[in-house]
Amino acid sequence: MEHSKRLNVQRFPLGSTPRRILYHVDSKKLLIMRSEYSDLVHGYVSDICCVDPVSGSVQFSYMFDYGEVPKCMELMKSGKEHLLLVGTGLTTGKAMMANGEPDG
Repeated sequence: MEHSKRLNVQRFPLGSTPRRILYHVDSKKLLIMRSEYSDLVHGYVSDICCVDPVSGSVQFSYMFDYGEVPKCMELMKSGKEHLLLVGTGLTTGKAMMANGEPDG
C-alpha cells in the first residue's frame, strides 16, 4: 500500500465475537464466523453470517446447534460452484484455547 493512498473504511457492530472473516470476491460479501459463550444456554452460541461490507447489514445467518462450535472455515471453488467448508467441534463447557478460540 502506498502512503499517498487513502482507505475508505466504515465501522459497524458485528455482534458476538468474530472468530474468522473471509471475503467472497464474486459477491463482494464478508463471511463471518462468530461464537459467544451464553450463560442462558450454558454453552456456546455460534453462527456464520454473510455481511454486506458497505452497509454492515447481515444478509443471512446460519446458526449452529447447541454445543456445536465452528473452528475453521475456508472458501473453495468446485467447477462453477462456490463452497464454504466449515470444521466444527462439540463442547459442553466454557473451554477456551490460548489464542481465544473456543475449544471443544
